Amino acid sequence: MANRLGSSYMDVQRLIAELKGRGVYRIAAWYAAGGWALLQVADVLFPILGFPDEAITTLLLAAAVGFPIALGFAWIFDITPEGSLEATPPGIDFGYVKLSPLRLLELALLIALICLVGVLYFQRLSTGETSDDADATNTRRPSIAVMAFENRSNDPSVEYFADGLAEEILNLLANVSELDVAARTSSFYFKGKDADMRDIARQLGVAHVLEGSVRRAGDQLRVTAQLIESKSGFHIWSASYDRDFSDSFDIQDDIARKVVENLEVLISETSRSILSRMTTNSSEAHDFYLQGRNYLRGVPTEERLGAAAKLFRSATVQDSQFAEAYAGVCDVQLELYKMFQDPEQFRAAKSACLQALEINHQALPVYVALGNLYRFSGEYEASIDELNRALEIRPSSIEALIGLGETLAADNKPKQAEVAFEKALVAQSFNAHASLSMGAFLFNSGRSEDSIPYFLRVAEFMPDSFQALNNLGAAYYLTSRFDLAADAWQRAIKLQPNTVTYSNAGSSLFFLGNYGDAAQMYLKAVELAPENYENWGNLADAYRFTPGQESLARETYEKAVELGQESLRVNPSDPSSLSLVAHYLAAAGNREQALLYNARANALAPKDMHVQYQSALVMASLGEMAQAIDALENAVELGYSLDLVMADAGLTPLHGQAEYIALLTETGEQ
Repeated sequence: MANRLGSSYMDVQRLIAELKGRGVYRIAAWYAAGGWALLQVADVLFPILGFPDEAITTLLLAAAVGFPIALGFAWIFDITPEGSLEATPPGIDFGYVKLSPLRLLELALLIALICLVGVLYFQRLSTGETSDDADATNTRRPSIAVMAFENRSNDPSVEYFADGLAEEILNLLANVSELDVAARTSSFYFKGKDADMRDIARQLGVAHVLEGSVRRAGDQLRVTAQLIESKSGFHIWSASYDRDFSDSFDIQDDIARKVVENLEVLISETSRSILSRMTTNSSEAHDFYLQGRNYLRGVPTEERLGAAAKLFRSATVQDSQFAEAYAGVCDVQLELYKMFQDPEQFRAAKSACLQALEINHQALPVYVALGNLYRFSGEYEASIDELNRALEIRPSSIEALIGLGETLAADNKPKQAEVAFEKALVAQSFNAHASLSMGAFLFNSGRSEDSIPYFLRVAEFMPDSFQALNNLGAAYYLTSRFDLAADAWQRAIKLQPNTVTYSNAGSSLFFLGNYGDAAQMYLKAVELAPENYENWGNLADAYRFTPGQESLARETYEKAVELGQESLRVNPSDPSSLSLVAHYLAAAGNREQALLYNARANALAPKDMHVQYQSALVMASLGEMAQAIDALENAVELGYSLDLVMADAGLTPLHGQAEYIALLTETGEQ
C-alpha cells in the first residue's frame, strides 16, 4: 500500500511537471484571464455598438469551446523564442516538481481562476434568451416603460396634466436612439389596472419601469417619480419635486435626464441635445397642448377632435413657434380626414404639418404625419421620402416603420412592405400598433388566416381594444368562422358603437340575407359619418335587395358615387376607391363610367383580391358574365372567401352559369 501511494505521489509530481513544461499552465492562465476580459468587454461594448444579445452569446460560446482546444495545442506544440510553433519532441523527460506549499497554492489559484471564469460563462450562456420572460426583462439594450402618472389631486380635471407629463417624458426618452421605450398605447393601457409591476414589464418586454404621481393645487405642483428594475422590484432612483406650475418643463426634462443617467446609457451628442431641448417657453401654451393631447387619447369622435384642435390652436396663439402644437393640429385634421374623407380637412392637415416642420426640422412625428398624408393623397414617392427622413432621425421608430409599410403596400410593393412591418415587430415585438398593422397588411393581402394570430395577440393583451376585436371579427368572417366573428364584433360594438361597428354589423346581416335590418345598421353608420362614401354604398346595396326600395337604392348609389369621386380628387390612384365607385356606377346602370373606373382599378392593383371581387360585381351587374367569372376566379385564387361569394346577392346573375357552379365545386373540393 505504501509503495502504491508513493508511486501515485510521484506520478502527480511528474504530471504537474509535464503540464508546466509543455506550457499548459501558462496557456490556461492566459486563456482564463482573456476570457474574463472578453466577458467584460462584450457586455459593455456590444450593446453600445447595437449588436444583438445573440452576438455576445455566440462569442462566449466560441470562447468556451476553444478552451480545451487551446490546452490540447499547448500539450502538443511549443512556442520557440523566435515565435514559431513546433511540435513538442516525443519522449522528453520533464522531471518532477516538488509539491511545496507555494506550488500547491499556485495550482489552487489557477484552478480557482478557471472555475470562476467557467461559472461566469455558464451563467451568461444559461441565462441567454431561453424564455419569454428572459426576452422581456433581460434584454442587453436598456429598455423602459413609462407608465401613466397617478393623479393625487382632489381635482379630477388635473388628470390631463398627469397623463400629459408622463407622455412628454416618454416622448423625450423615445427620442434617445440608444434606449428602447415601450409605446404609449401599450404602457398607458395599464392605467388604473391592478397589475403587478413585474407582470406589466414582462408583457411590455422591458427591463425597467418609470412610475410617478402628480399633485396640483392652484399653481403649486408636487411630482414624484420612481425608476424600478422590473425583475427584482428594486428602486434604482426616485425623486420628489415641489415647484411652481410654470416649472413643469424643468421637471419633465430633469426626470428624463435622471432616467438616462441611472440606466447608465451612453448617449450621443444628438440624443443629449434632444434631452435639453425646450419645446416652448410658455407654460400656458404647454398647458393647452397637454389638454389637446388628452382629447386625442380618447375615442376619436368629431366632438373630441374639434376640442383638441381648438386647444392646439390656442397653444400656437400663446407661442407661434411651438412646433409640437402645430403637429397636434396636423394629427387632428388627419384623423378627421380619415373619418370623414373631406378634402378640406386634408389640406388643413398638410398646412399644419408643413408649419411644424418649418419651425423644427428634427420633429420626427411631423415627418411621420407628412408621410401618412402623402400616402392618403397617392403621392407614394413623397410619402416614402418623408418616412425615410423620420427613420434617419430614429431608425427604430415604430410609427415611421409602420407608415413606410403601409405606403409600400399601397404602392403595390408587398414584399418590401412586409419587411418594414417585420422590422417594426423586431424593434418592439410587444407593440400593439405594430401587431395590428402587420395583421391588417396580411388581411388586406388575402392572408386572413395568417392575420388572426396578430389580432388575437393584441385582443388578449388588451381585451378592450376595439380595433383588435373589429379586425379579428373581419378575419374570422373571411375564414368562414361566423360564430367567432359575431362574438368579436359584438364585443367591439359594446366598446365603441361607432360608424365602423355599425357598418360591420350591417355587413353581417347583409350576408345573412337580412337586407332590411342591414339597411338600418348602415343608416346609423351614415348618420355618424355622412361624408363616408363606403357607408352610402353599403346602404345602397342593402336597399337594392330590399323589396320596394329600388328607386331609393339608385339615389343612394348616386350619393355614394358623388362622395367617392370627391375622395378620388385627393388620391386619384387609390384602387380600392376606384373599384368601389365602379361597383356603385354599375349597380346604378352607368355602364360606360363603371367600365372606365373598373379598368383603372385593375391596372393599378391586378393582384388585389378585393379589387378583383369588386370587378366581378361590376361585370355581373352589367351582364358581362364571362368577365365576371374570370374576375371572381382571380379573387378566390388570391384568397377571397368562398362562403362570402355564395352569400353575396350581388352575384346572383352568375348562379345559373356553369363556370360559376364549377368554381364553387372545384374550390370546395380542394
